[in-house]
Amino acid sequence: MFSIPDNSIFKPAHQPNAIAKEGDFLFFYDDKKIGLTLENTIPILKIGSPSTDTTYCFGHINHRQCLLEYKNYSADLQFIESPSSYLHLPEEIYQAVAIGSHLYHFRMSHRYCGKCSSLTLDKKDEQALICSACSHIIYPKISPCVIMLITRGREMLLARSPHFRPEMMSTLAGFVSIGETIEQTVVREIKEEVGIEVENLKYVCSQPWPFPDSLMLGFTAEYKSGEITIDNREIEKAGWFDKDNLPLLPNKMSIARYLIETHLQNNSAIIP
Repeated sequence: MFSIPDNSIFKPAHQPNAIAKEGDFLFFYDDKKIGLTLENTIPILKIGSPSTDTTYCFGHINHRQCLLEYKNYSADLQFIESPSSYLHLPEEIYQAVAIGSHLYHFRMSHRYCGKCSSLTLDKKDEQALICSACSHIIYPKISPCVIMLITRGREMLLARSPHFRPEMMSTLAGFVSIGETIEQTVVREIKEEVGIEVENLKYVCSQPWPFPDSLMLGFTAEYKSGEITIDNREIEKAGWFDKDNLPLLPNKMSIARYLIETHLQNNSAIIP
């Protein structure tokens, strides 16, 4: 799953007005897409000597800066969906793509203060923006959401959202509402999306998903009662699956795939 382990060579940073240098990585974003070269690599600053241009550095890979929103560079780029860039990039670079995506969306959506409409600036001592007029501080948004695998004996409930790639099915998920506990969110989302009741909720693990700003909290839950009734809005198809009739599953970077594979491994003794 995506995460930044303690021994990662990608080291997050917060360096406003960093001086761009030859060999630095340049991260271009266009909404949910990342700009790669035609060789499927992150563009690299190629100049003959250190530049006097300044930009925002959000991390380092082997002492090379990861520069965001770099303005003074032109290249032939192809823009692909940021979450899919793991197919082309080494793990360390993908970690940087994910963090850069989160920060790009944060910075682009908070150019102006929400209290007085003045321009915002980088806060020098922490990862935040500060209003140039009223000093209001804005921190990057992190949106908690739940993702849960529902089991019924050896079977798993998998569902399809209209925005999934063709044929793929996955676990259910949803955002936490104001005033809810995480457990209440799990029960509500399951009821709303597929109409069934569950019990025996168990927390499994979490996964940051910065596309653009989620923190996913993974659970398992056991089927209690009811028949599958999809909402026909967020879910267009759902059903019970076991080892012998699995549909196309999410990619292995996802917490959904981890929940599914963990369930299959833990129940291998009862699966023929």
